[in-house]
Amino acid sequence: MERRKQAILLALPASLALLFFFILPMVYILIRTLTENGTADFTEFFTDPFYLDILWTTIRVSLVSTAVSLLLGYPTAYYMARTTSRLKQAMVIVILFPFLVSAVVRSYGWMVILGTNGLLNQLLLGLGLISEPLKLLNTEAAVIIGMIHLLIPYMILSLVGVLQSIDPNVEYAAYSLGASPMTTFRKVVFPLSTPGIISGCVLVFTMSMTSYVTPKLLGGSKFRMMATMVVQEINVNFDWGAASAISYILLAVILAVQVVVVLVTGRYMKRMGGGKNA
Repeated sequence: MERRKQAILLALPASLALLFFFILPMVYILIRTLTENGTADFTEFFTDPFYLDILWTTIRVSLVSTAVSLLLGYPTAYYMARTTSRLKQAMVIVILFPFLVSAVVRSYGWMVILGTNGLLNQLLLGLGLISEPLKLLNTEAAVIIGMIHLLIPYMILSLVGVLQSIDPNVEYAAYSLGASPMTTFRKVVFPLSTPGIISGCVLVFTMSMTSYVTPKLLGGSKFRMMATMVVQEINVNFDWGAASAISYILLAVILAVQVVVVLVTGRYMKRMGGGKNA
């Protein structure tokens, strides 16, 4: 009982800060939007193919960015969790270094690389692989590339902690029983690392859904995602009601995805040691 009181007291300052600076303002804006326009803005969103296409584009880009981040980040995280080489320290620095650079700067860097006269096109032209520059900038692919570069460190850091907690002796035991490296990974390592996979995917997906700078700079003015539409509704159309509706729909989609993930994986994570009783 005493430990529970201590935990509540420790969580109280952060909880109050979230209540006054996040939850209450959001509730106030929602009530004001419903009072002024009712549900008209929400109804327009779900009945207009233009807005529905933007929602689907946002979800698609976020899912692809999350999947590729997992595919690229898992081997890196596994190597970092198991290696005793000094290279591990260099890899940690490389992974943490992007956090010191603004997303704006990183997006401009990709603009230099992916532009019509950018480094990538110049390299492909020099190697004779293409006869004319590819249109890479201001496309969905450019946005996905920028998202992956921006968010893959979060995936790797989420996985490293879980993989490091897996006792290597468990793998050695599987080897001693005749399991191949692939079988050991498939039946031992991967299931035990599921909590890290889930937390990393949820984190990357959420940040992709709410990203603004990368889609705006790498996607151009014609490429729209939910976050860029919020800014456009406010700064261009001066429609605060529509901007509020888009914001709350985006929040609802993210929360729905997280609830589904928790419900689907909750029992499995408890069995693997990642549940609330772990």
